[in-house]
Amino acid sequence: MAHLQFMVGAGTHAGITRNQRPNEDSVFALQGSRMNGNDMQAFGLFAVADGMGGHARGQEASRLILHVMSNKFLPVLLGDALPDNDTLRGLLLESVQRANEAMYQFNRQHAINMGTTITAALVVGATAYVANVGDSRAYLWRENRLTQVTDDHSVVARLVSAGTITAEDAYAHPKRNQLYRNIGREPEVEIDVFTVALQAHDKLLLCSDGVWEMVHEATLQNIISTPTIGPPQMVDTLIEAALNGGGRDNVSVIVVFAI
Repeated sequence: MAHLQFMVGAGTHAGITRNQRPNEDSVFALQGSRMNGNDMQAFGLFAVADGMGGHARGQEASRLILHVMSNKFLPVLLGDALPDNDTLRGLLLESVQRANEAMYQFNRQHAINMGTTITAALVVGATAYVANVGDSRAYLWRENRLTQVTDDHSVVARLVSAGTITAEDAYAHPKRNQLYRNIGREPEVEIDVFTVALQAHDKLLLCSDGVWEMVHEATLQNIISTPTIGPPQMVDTLIEAALNGGGRDNVSVIVVFAI
C-alpha cells in the first residue's frame, strides 16, 4: 500500500452566469515522487478554494490562501527528510491557519471583508489528510460508492442536520450560500481535518459548490464510476455537467486516481 501512485486531473471554469466576471475559484494541484528510505513514495498537495467578498476580491482571496499554503508546504515536501504522518497532518493545519491569519490581517489593514473556503488534500503514500473550512467538498469513491468526506460549514447544512429541511431541499434553499465558517473572518479559524487510508482504485474528488449544487450526488457518482475515462476527461465531464445543470457559479474540480 505504501507504493500507490496517482493520476490527477484539475480544472476550473467561470460558469455560465458569471462568465464575464473574474473567476473567484482557484485550484492547486502538485504531485511528485521522493525517496522514503529505499522506496520511491508518491506525494501530492491538492486544493480547491472558493473566494468571496466581491468578484475581484474573491479571486484575490482564493489565490492568497493557495499561495500561503503552498509556500508553507513546498520546502518540507521537497526537502531531504520526509516528516512522519503526525507532522504532516500538523503542517496541513498550520498552513491553513497561517493563510487565515494572513487574510484576516489583510482585511483589517485595508478595511475590507474578503474570505474564502478551502478544501485541501495532502496525499503521501497511501494516506490522504483532508482539511476543510467552508462548503467546498471532498468525496471518496471506493468500490462503486461515493461518500462525502468533508462537512459543509453552511446554514443549510445545519438545517439538514437538525432535520428542519431535507438534503434535497438544500439545493434550492435561499440561504444555501450562507456560511458560518470561512477563511479570513476571525483571527483564528476552526479547521476540520480527516484522515483517509487510501486503497488502489480509490478516487478522490475535490470541488467547489459550483459543482455539487449543479450536479446532484447520483449524477456525480455515475460520472466518477465511469471506468473508461481518465482524470482529465473526468474533470471535463464534471465541468460540463455543472454547466449543463445551470452553471450559476464558478466551477472547480480536482480528481485524484489511486493506482
